[in-house]
Order: sequence, then structure tokens, then C-alpha cells
Amino acid sequence: MLHSPICRPELNRVPHPLSSAACFRNYGSVSNASSPTNQHISVQPDGKVMIDLIFTEEPVGMPASEGYGWPQFEFGEVFGPDQRYVIVRKLGWGMFSSTWMARDQKRHKYVAVKALTGYATELVDGQYTWEPTILQRISRPSNPHCIKLISAPFIVPGKGSAGNHMCLVTPLLGGDVRSLRAQQDKPFPLSLSKRILLHVLRGLDHLHRRGGVHTDLKWDNFFFDHGMTALDIKRHLVSEPASLNPPEASHDGILQSAVSQPLPIPTLDEAMQRTFILADFGCAYPRFLQNDHQISPPSLRAPEVFLGAVWDEKVDIWSFGCLVSKSPIFPSCFCELTRPLEIYELVTGRILFRHEENTTQMLDSEENMLYQMLCYTCEDFKSEQLSVSPRAGNYFDSTCNLVANPEVVGCPFELCIEAHGILEEADIAPIAALMKRCMRLDPKNRASAEELLADPWFTGVE
Repeated sequence: MLHSPICRPELNRVPHPLSSAACFRNYGSVSNASSPTNQHISVQPDGKVMIDLIFTEEPVGMPASEGYGWPQFEFGEVFGPDQRYVIVRKLGWGMFSSTWMARDQKRHKYVAVKALTGYATELVDGQYTWEPTILQRISRPSNPHCIKLISAPFIVPGKGSAGNHMCLVTPLLGGDVRSLRAQQDKPFPLSLSKRILLHVLRGLDHLHRRGGVHTDLKWDNFFFDHGMTALDIKRHLVSEPASLNPPEASHDGILQSAVSQPLPIPTLDEAMQRTFILADFGCAYPRFLQNDHQISPPSLRAPEVFLGAVWDEKVDIWSFGCLVSKSPIFPSCFCELTRPLEIYELVTGRILFRHEENTTQMLDSEENMLYQMLCYTCEDFKSEQLSVSPRAGNYFDSTCNLVANPEVVGCPFELCIEAHGILEEADIAPIAALMKRCMRLDPKNRASAEELLADPWFTGVE
């Protein structure tokens, strides 16, 4: 009998071999009378019985050895060096971690604890992920627009099959730009967009100066301070007590995950007073690695990554340029909150690059990305760049033209922005000029984060 956990909202379905009894072993404080309803049985054509485990949030109780291993903290649990931290509630969770609000008994303040899954902790041990290393580098010295560590990373033992959890303690933040954007039915005001982008750029400049590359700029990874007093937080905790989800069957038995309870989302007026912070370095790399790995969501991926070349911090600059939805060449594209935030998407509310097949030009998704880059930047790939790009031969001929030979129609950034009719005419050229500085095909020609901080578009922005 096979079990496949399905994790909402991702709805991942991963076959997991277990005995049927495993899902009914009772663990923790869940009553024996509890009847989990997250098991759905089906029979495959080959006769195998599948039990799909559908979880409300992260699949607690699933083994680290299978790529899971989420922490199972109890409210009021004391942990960490010298029993310094007390769990208050869960703030949220992601693919490789969950984040918890805790009370720092040494500093008498609330903090955030990002606890990696058992699987992710093993990746850190094997130096497959560099988040703790990068965080330590950017924390001393720190920058107000980069997340920082309050104490050294530490390990706590997990429960059941979860393995160990590396814990990263940072200041408590108020939420992310994705959540803020989800509260709105239209693009942000230009003034707020500028504030967010400038603050993120300051954080990016600090990261690059400290030798790191983020590789994953998106809505979820731009946070803001909570703007609450200690009394405000205390009142909020009283009005919305920490709570648990209904009992759910898992590999380790019948368990209850904590409900994600982030702090209140500010209004747009309140957001104009917040400090925005670059965070989540789970995909970050040290610059010295001279990497050629595939990185970044496809719609934000720099051309050198598609071409298999060695990349550096300039991949972040390309992604940032995608941050000021789409071009009139592709009129069916609309903003989706499940997609990464791009300068373009934040300002216009639309997507610029679309990673999908282009049936009109007979291009696959990757060819189409390179094609769109040619159209929007109004540049050509040069032989100097393609000659050091191992995958260039898959797409380009000896004359540096796409092998598929599509009709390249120039559509500069000014036209893309103007087509939406959202911005005043006077705002279009400065935004397009900033995007152009970021989105050069050859990374050597892109501006650095430090250079972009002096761009005229940010004049007067705090």
C-alpha cells in the first residue's frame, strides 16, 4: 500500500510506501477518539492501493528521509541554547521550513524563529544550501534592509521521523509584499512601489558587498517591519490566540499542525511608513562558487543562466529589472499572485516574461524566453557571450541568430509600459531607463546594485 502526501496549497502528490497501520499510531496529545479525515483511498490500474494524505498546511509527521521533516513545536515549548526561546505561535511555513513567533527570554522581546525541515537541515550539513553562511555574513555588519541573525544558528532535535532542525533566529517582521499585494485589487501606488524597490535594492547592495547572490527575488521574500509596540503585540495575541488545525493522519501517527497566524497586514498608507527588508536566503549562494546551476523562477531567470554560463551577482540585477504584465505582444497575460514579483510587475500589475511555448513562432518555452529577451531589450546576443555559454549551441547558429529563425519584433520597455495606460506619460521614460540598465543581455553591461541606487528614478524616495 502506498501513501502520497498532498500539501495544500501546493497540492504536491508524492508516493510514499507505508503500512496502513502507520497512519493510525497515536502521537502527542491528540485524543484516541479523534478521527482524521485527510485520508483518501484509491486503486490504481495496476491494482496498487493509494492513500492520499491531504494536509491543511505543512505535512507534519512525514519523514525527513523522504524530503519532509517539518518541525512539530508545542505552544509554550522552551528550546534553544540556555533555554532562551519560548514558542508563541506559528507565523507561516514554506517548502523547507516553518517560521514561529517566539519570546526571547534574554532580551525580553518577540523574535522570529525559522526552523528548517529535517531534510533541509541535512542539505545544510552537506553544504548543498548556504543560508546560514550567507545570513552570518550579512549580519555582521548588518543593514536595515537585510534580514539579520540575532544569535548563532543552532540545532534542536525533531520529533518522530522529522530529524533535526536548524534554527535561525531573526527580528520579528510584519509580513511580506505578496501578502500586502493580495489585499489590493489594483497595482500599488507608484510612490509605494518606489519605496519597496529602493529598500530592496539597498538590501541587495549589502548582500552583494558581502559576497552573496540571492537568486530568488520575489514577492514572498520582500518583508516589512511590523510597526507594532509591545502592547500592540500583547493585545493581538490575546484577541487571536494560537490555535491548531484538525487532527490529520501521517507517517508518525495522528498529529495536529499549528495554524499559520501572521501579524496583521498594514493598510497602504501604513505601508508607506514601513521599512522593507530583503529576506529568505534559502536559495542564496556565495559569489566565489562560480556557479552554473539553474536558478531563479523561469520568468525572472537571466539569459546567462538559460545559456548554461557561469553566473554571478548580476543575475539578481536582471531579476530586479523584471521587478518595475505583460507586453502588448502577448495580450492574454494577466497578473497572478502565485507568480514571482517583477520592477515591471510591481508598477504595472502585469507579467513581463512568459515561460511557455510560442506556437505562432514555433518555439519551445526556453526558446521563447530568449526570443522575448531579444524583443524587449532590442539587443542582440554577441559571439563573445555565446562562445562561453555551453548551451548556446542549442538555440543559436554561427551568426548569433536563433536557430528557429523567428521574426524578431522590437518592443522596447517604453511601449510595454505605455500600453497598459496605468502611468502618467512623464513616469514612463524614467522607469524604462531603469529597467534597461538592469536588463542587458550581457551581464558585464548591467549596472551594479550600488550604481542603481543613484538612479534618478529614486530621487526623493525615503
